Amino acid sequence: MKFLVFQHVLHEPLGLIAEFARKQNIELKIIKLWEPYKIPSVLNYDALIIMGGPMGVYEGPETYPSKKDEIKAIKESLGKIPMFGFCLGHQLLANVLGADVHPNIKNNKKIKEIGYYNIELTDEGKQNPLFKGFTSPIEVFQWHGDVCELPKDATLLASSPACRNQAFNYKNVFGIQFHFEITPKMINGLIDFDKEWIHTDFDLDENKLREQAKEKEKLMKAQSDRLLKNFVTVIKK
Repeated sequence: MKFLVFQHVLHEPLGLIAEFARKQNIELKIIKLWEPYKIPSVLNYDALIIMGGPMGVYEGPETYPSKKDEIKAIKESLGKIPMFGFCLGHQLLANVLGADVHPNIKNNKKIKEIGYYNIELTDEGKQNPLFKGFTSPIEVFQWHGDVCELPKDATLLASSPACRNQAFNYKNVFGIQFHFEITPKMINGLIDFDKEWIHTDFDLDENKLREQAKEKEKLMKAQSDRLLKNFVTVIKK
């Protein structure tokens, strides 16, 4: 199998996705969108994976220079190959499908989810093949301040109190707001890189999160493997 991957920034690599791909003999073609790039025909691949990133879907080319090219590739391939996006990728897929993406503001206060949180599967999520073998609630890793609405005709798969659309499915398109590829090393890198952001409208206990990352490493790895195996099963059908 061959996956095309849109990676937005150097400090958010593939992590557990790359590890899974090596073990499953899945070839990854990674488009490094912070460098000069050329997006090949998505239809030459078995799936498109869209990674996370610090930019917002509503931002312009000065902040999100690859957005126009990504949207074009997604639109041309919708319904033709499976797609899987998370965090920014989740929001981008939702936006292409017509949903609004915006900062998460409630009662005039910016809301962020940074760290480990529980999400609840909907009744439809419990039946969806992407979450086969999962028991609700699911503990996941979050790193976002933006949210997206549910696209028309899409199925809501998971929610949290701070973010209604934690996961959705539209035909062979899947989006999840949380991260499943993250490793303790990557979390340490995010903390260092996003130092200002994690302490703006949020007061992150950095040392606690670093310790939690080590404590939850095995759980996150098991969940990542299960989710990716489920996605591969969907592709093969």
